[in-house]
Amino acid sequence: MDRLNLTLDIRVNEVGSKEVNVRSSLVVANLLAEIQDKFNLDGTLELRPEQGDAVLELAKRLDQAGLEDGAKLICDRVEEDTGTREAIRQGVRAPFEEGKFKRVYFEEEHTLTEYDVSWQPAIIGRWDHRDPSNNRLLAVDLESIEDLPTVSRHHACLTLKSGKFFIEQLAARNPTYLDGKALKSGRQYPLAAGARIRVGRVSLTFYIIS
Repeated sequence: MDRLNLTLDIRVNEVGSKEVNVRSSLVVANLLAEIQDKFNLDGTLELRPEQGDAVLELAKRLDQAGLEDGAKLICDRVEEDTGTREAIRQGVRAPFEEGKFKRVYFEEEHTLTEYDVSWQPAIIGRWDHRDPSNNRLLAVDLESIEDLPTVSRHHACLTLKSGKFFIEQLAARNPTYLDGKALKSGRQYPLAAGARIRVGRVSLTFYIIS
């Protein structure tokens, strides 16, 4: 078959489902380049079948990748390994350098509730009642702020490296904004005093007292 009808579930920037008709001899890397160009997407993308986690090899042609007419593919951004996920999995609280900071905290915009942070990685999210072990690193618990929660259990994470704070979105499906700019999963963004974070419908301001 010279051409393939494919359904692409493009999860980057919430583009959504797209039907395409492409040459079966098209190289995977070239298809990704076309997707990025057409939908103005940045970052490194990958393609994988809807069923399974095996990522299509960039150098292979679509027909060499075993795709059949009518196949469904997921197009998503490749997440970088910042080490945060492994640190969360280990669940160890690393205290800040003694004497470096007098106080580190977030303030919620509407209620003016303050959340002190004294370790990293420090998770921003909601209390997990089903599995309390998931709460070991929860530093900013927004459970009581919303009647209808828009904040996930593990939504974002604060880390400290070389004396500088960073904010990281923990999953693409849980949007996090820094001073109005949407964050990309798998990246750490410098977090300065006075910066505003939005997780779900909750807005927080970050403060440091040295």
